Amino acid sequence: MKTAIEPMQQATSGGRWRSRLVTGGLLLAGVAVVAIIASMPASQTQVPPIERVPVNVKARRVEPIPEIADSFDLTAVVQPYATVRVAAEVPGRIESYGTRSKEARWEGGILPAGSKIDEGQPVTAGDPLVILNRDLLQARFDRASAQYEYDKQEYQRILSLYQRGNASSAEMRLARTRHDVSKADLDEATRSLARTTITALIGGILNDWPMDLGEYAVPGDAVAEIVDIEKVKVCADVPERDVGYLHVGQTAEVLSSPRDPNPVTGTVTYINALADQVTRATRIEVTVQNRVSEADASAAGTLSVKGEYRLRSGQIVDVRLTRRMLHNVFMVPLASVIPLEEGKEVYVVVDGKAERRTVEIGFIRGRSIEITRGLEPGDLLIVEGHRLVSPGQPVSVVVAQDAGPSEGGSRRSPVAEKTSAPDPQGRAAEPTSRPGFPPAAGKPSTPDAENTL
Repeated sequence: MKTAIEPMQQATSGGRWRSRLVTGGLLLAGVAVVAIIASMPASQTQVPPIERVPVNVKARRVEPIPEIADSFDLTAVVQPYATVRVAAEVPGRIESYGTRSKEARWEGGILPAGSKIDEGQPVTAGDPLVILNRDLLQARFDRASAQYEYDKQEYQRILSLYQRGNASSAEMRLARTRHDVSKADLDEATRSLARTTITALIGGILNDWPMDLGEYAVPGDAVAEIVDIEKVKVCADVPERDVGYLHVGQTAEVLSSPRDPNPVTGTVTYINALADQVTRATRIEVTVQNRVSEADASAAGTLSVKGEYRLRSGQIVDVRLTRRMLHNVFMVPLASVIPLEEGKEVYVVVDGKAERRTVEIGFIRGRSIEITRGLEPGDLLIVEGHRLVSPGQPVSVVVAQDAGPSEGGSRRSPVAEKTSAPDPQGRAAEPTSRPGFPPAAGKPSTPDAENTL
């Protein structure tokens, strides 16, 4: 039994050694192959670098504006310059309304003197508005007049006697007192009788008859309301950060709409000394001459509003106020500024490539924004396509045209032609000159539409 097992164990042991020898031979062969490959010389052929493709952009030359107003617009409300409620000073029944004492211009025509005064029509200072019944006051006047004539004659008689020594001084003083009292009563009756005709205290528009014909008015009752809109007050609330720039007497513009081509010029006539306790805004008033002059009406070919007035009471308007005048200001399109988490940046074209500039901004005017730091005169600012470039990116420049008959059009720049022309090897050629733009040293003034506000 032992003799039969031993040959089998020897055969198994021999097979293991053969498999180990094969495995070792394969490992040695692999190491030899790796060593041979490593010892082979490197290839001399180099892969050409990938060229960046130029990006089409629009750009315009940056030039300073010699002078520009740092202004801002506020919503305001138009109010009459004065509103007067004419009141009765004596009691009486309203018998009639008055007539004009002089002619007045209205809606392109003339209202003659003596014509009836109606609501909504102009009146002048001194025009009779309301006539009160004067029967009772006339009787009072007649009584006071008769009493005065009697006391006057009695005073003259006593004075003559006193001068001859036939009357005492007490009698003379009593007669003079009665005379003076009668004179005062007559003056009061005369004035009361005159006040039965209630006249306009100011010129303006007769806005309302608060009382109708036949009603009884007592002293203090309003019988007419006159609104003075020859001048109007435009009232606005100015934020606390801006009110310090304003002063009484400075000019302001009033716009009936945000795009009003013909703003009305007025003057700041009042600045409240106290700010609102809640909003911290300060109330101001801008006074404007509201009537359309004949020269303005003829120049425009028509009156601005019915009634020959530019603005109406209660109208919502915009008032444009100026903080200060700025000089040599850079104004660029608002869309050309890229906001970042910290700061703002723009891109300019330098030698046919995009260059990033960190800028500081100022005020915004429409679709333009002031750049206070980061740009120099003559810089070629990228206004479209700036979000598609990165620092060092080749660009193909299209110059934005100034506003005019072809506003919104564009033309190819010589810089773009130089930059985009490929060389025979398929690479973008570097611009060798900029014939479309003079050298930066000259930096001629070529303001664009945004820079001519």
